[in-house]
Amino acid sequence: MRITYSSVVEVERLKQPYEGPGLSRSNGYAVMLEDEWFWFSALEPAYAFGRAGRMCAQVGSWGLFEAATEARYDDRLGRDVFTLYYVSASVVSGDSATDRRILAAFVSGVDPRSSQWRVER
Repeated sequence: MRITYSSVVEVERLKQPYEGPGLSRSNGYAVMLEDEWFWFSALEPAYAFGRAGRMCAQVGSWGLFEAATEARYDDRLGRDVFTLYYVSASVVSGDSATDRRILAAFVSGVDPRSSQWRVER
């Protein structure tokens, strides 16, 4: 399911994850490719996605941030409204060794039989 965020909000820190009636919030990482946002539950797939996306000729910029995705039921609209919260001070960047370490961790968690990334921590 493709989520379209009603709003993208810069915050100083993320709230705690929450799951309850009418509200669901999960923390993870957001990738910004040009002006499009994509949320991931783990750093490694977010980083690999961002790095690969930046290699596309149509993408001139990218960013990787600590982020939360939130779904809140709006009674007036009669549907869920999605908000992305990101911490701009948490831009993830690294040197070559960090780059290789994160990408190697991503590759080790890839299962060709699944669309999910296997977390090994």
